[in-house]
Amino acid sequence: MKEQLAGFITDIRSNNLITSFDEATTKQAIILRLLSALNWNIFDTSEVKPEYSVSGKKVDYSLRINNTNKVFLEVKKVTEDIENHQEQLLNYSFQEGVKLAVLTNGITWWFYLPLNEGNWEQRKFYAIDIIQQEQSDIVNKFIDFLSKDNVQNEEAVKKAEQIYKGRVKDIEIKRNLPRAWNKLISEPDDLLVDLLNETLERMCGYRADDRQIESFLHSNVGTIDTARHVTVSKKPTPTKIHPQPKIKKQSPKGFPPEGTLCRFTYKGNNYNGQIKNGQFVVQDYGSFSSFSAASVAISNTSRNGWRDWELRIPGSNQWQLADIWRKRES
Repeated sequence: MKEQLAGFITDIRSNNLITSFDEATTKQAIILRLLSALNWNIFDTSEVKPEYSVSGKKVDYSLRINNTNKVFLEVKKVTEDIENHQEQLLNYSFQEGVKLAVLTNGITWWFYLPLNEGNWEQRKFYAIDIIQQEQSDIVNKFIDFLSKDNVQNEEAVKKAEQIYKGRVKDIEIKRNLPRAWNKLISEPDDLLVDLLNETLERMCGYRADDRQIESFLHSNVGTIDTARHVTVSKKPTPTKIHPQPKIKKQSPKGFPPEGTLCRFTYKGNNYNGQIKNGQFVVQDYGSFSSFSAASVAISNTSRNGWRDWELRIPGSNQWQLADIWRKRES
């Protein structure tokens, strides 16, 4: 099972066409393949029931054992922001007394305990990102929460409850928080660079260019002691300093090549842009120094633009998520 799941994840990460998947294709190419790898019989509708009816509405899939709903699974297309669909899924699950629910666009997977107390976010006990997270962690968590055996013997719910109550959650946060910080500053995101630059300007009246900010962040990788979880005042040891990533085929601002076409769909509206003269120019919105800045201007919320915008590189007829392109080029 683990080898199958690892192969599945590798295929998804290397597939240039995933951002063109509509909802039906996402279900066929990603969801059903994953469920099959987790030992669900996707051809048996008494086990994997599509379009399950709840009060006149439909849940995309109900995973069933002995004709009892065990997991509700709601699917959106790969490029869709799933945040706006939490209430609908949890309401369906609560009505039917389903203990586990999953909301996904095939790349991002949010896991819920619908019958527990709290708002939607509080009932979300775990999230998987197939692009961002370590492959071994993804494999283990899919098995923990969605394998047929674990769902059937209630181990999936028990493991979920453990995380929800914080016993596992706290351990993982303490273990990974320093690693997350070091990863964040060793691979600085546009939003982090913009935030640091804005704070710098408020303090001294000057803005640094992006390369100065990135150089500063790279030079401070390892300044958190991952063993003790405290800030280290001494110079970081050489083994903890990550080399600066090589810049490949990017403009001075870290963008894709000149002339790259960009698109973003937000709340049903389509936005188009292009890389021009080292700037990201968005139709009707003007020029931006980062994808995140453009996303913030459009949505009026804090967003990671690399995960919003799709790109079509000059000479290619395929669209791909900016974040996927960036990882392949780094």
